[in-house]
Amino acid sequence: MRVKTTLSFTECPIGKWKSTKEIEQPKEIPEHLIKEVLEMMPDLERGQAKDHETKAKLIELYNTIYGTNYKVTTNCNSCLNSVWKGITAIYNKNKNAL
Repeated sequence: MRVKTTLSFTECPIGKWKSTKEIEQPKEIPEHLIKEVLEMMPDLERGQAKDHETKAKLIELYNTIYGTNYKVTTNCNSCLNSVWKGITAIYNKNKNAL
């Protein structure tokens, strides 16, 4: 187990893969996904979804955009924080498109 935890934070020395903590935002996001993010933000008041359905939709959207595999039922604070930061980054970059 010690080896696994030691290796989980490393990355490829020649740049073929990143460490498990880094998730890159895709360079090109399809317009329909950006539109979904922009429409969803009013339901996310100060980082809290208004209901479980909105939270599940948010996580599904994040998984689609970033290629992750978070469960829609997760309550992991670190996971939810990553989802929030990723979605707000897309929103802030595209909010003038409203």
